[in-house]
Amino acid sequence: MANLQSESSNHGLRYMLSQYWQDNGNPRTAGLPLIREGPWFTFCVIGVYLLFVTKVGPAMMRKRAAYQLRLPMLVYNSSMVVINFYFLFKSLSWLNYGRELVNFKWPEWETSDKFNTEDAREQVWSFYLYWLTKFVDLLDTIFFVLRKKDRQITHLHLYHHSIVPILGWYYIWYVFGVPAINLFAFLNSCCHTIMYSYYALSALGPQIQPYLWWKKYITQIQLLQFLLLGL
Repeated sequence: MANLQSESSNHGLRYMLSQYWQDNGNPRTAGLPLIREGPWFTFCVIGVYLLFVTKVGPAMMRKRAAYQLRLPMLVYNSSMVVINFYFLFKSLSWLNYGRELVNFKWPEWETSDKFNTEDAREQVWSFYLYWLTKFVDLLDTIFFVLRKKDRQITHLHLYHHSIVPILGWYYIWYVFGVPAINLFAFLNSCCHTIMYSYYALSALGPQIQPYLWWKKYITQIQLLQFLLLGL
């Protein structure tokens, strides 16, 4: 009897850890890596990220001089400008250029033929790629740690970088097609295009600083995004 109970308990645990996420979720996003396996990969990455940027990284840098990282930051930030500029326009198409914002019906993935088109499948794939870039975003906090810019690592900064990949996973796994998330992608891509443009230009050196007068508006744009969507 004890063996049967133990086997049943192990089966239930395996189901909750793996099979549950395969059996449930949005059928249109089935087969995407790291999605139907459950949220565990995302939780693990975010956990390691938070541990490094709040504990391990600052402790490692305490007795070290700040790294300059000018070239890596220039390459990274320039790449992120291109990526976010691309998804700025992609998110506009996901929103059907604003028309989806007045569509108050819940996406009917199981019954609607409009989600079986090539355009719909391309949207699934492109949003999945957008979600993957949210893990790349985590590198900017790591750069802050290595450059000993601890004042820039605020609670709001950590909340944003931690919650977006988690909610992005849930969106792809279960509620794909909700216009509010596509609106977030548009606002976030717009904000990040401006932010990473500033970071890329500032990495060119002090001679460019006089032309970066618009730095003060970046925080205002970020706060506006947060106030609109809470992310």
